[in-house]
Amino acid sequence: MKIVVIGSHGTGKTTLTRGIYNYLKEDSKMKVCVTGAHGTGKTTLSMFLSGRIKWRYLPESPMQAVVRGFDINENTSLATEWWIIAKQLEMELLTPEPWVSDKCLIDILAYARYLFRKNKAFLRAVDLLKEHINYDLVFYLPSGEFPIADDGFRSLDPAFQREIDRIIIKIMRELNIKYHRLVGNPEQRFMEAKRIIDKRLSV
Repeated sequence: MKIVVIGSHGTGKTTLTRGIYNYLKEDSKMKVCVTGAHGTGKTTLSMFLSGRIKWRYLPESPMQAVVRGFDINENTSLATEWWIIAKQLEMELLTPEPWVSDKCLIDILAYARYLFRKNKAFLRAVDLLKEHINYDLVFYLPSGEFPIADDGFRSLDPAFQREIDRIIIKIMRELNIKYHRLVGNPEQRFMEAKRIIDKRLSV
């Protein structure tokens, strides 16, 4: 859709344009999730999308856990994992659409399956998350595109990253989730993601 507002100066074009823009922004009921293992560029792409198309941004729940003093990665405790799950559910269920999520329940389930693979009771409970995995668009960022950046929090172990990547793909196949695999530099990823979103909105 392309809308043009024309008229001479001082006729209210800017006011009308902003009004139309805000209306269409709120009318776009869409849940977009950016998934992938740690260190694959999810935060960069999520913030690019949210900032440029002016949709709400759901920040990464594990990093919110870090801010509150929890340990993450290979050292994630069961209590921390429950906190992360609850926070992700809260954001996804209560945030008005449209939004872009940096990580989503797909990622959370993948890490839970890997980190607590011997805790069968926990895995049975956390498997119920699958009922809430329902997104309009899923953008998947593969591992191995570039080295993991050392931010002082995320694991730098490429084997751990690859295993999480494998489990994420397995979950998406289990649930028949259609996803878009994005590669390239941040701008290339953004442009492809925006093209896909624009195409979806035009249907």
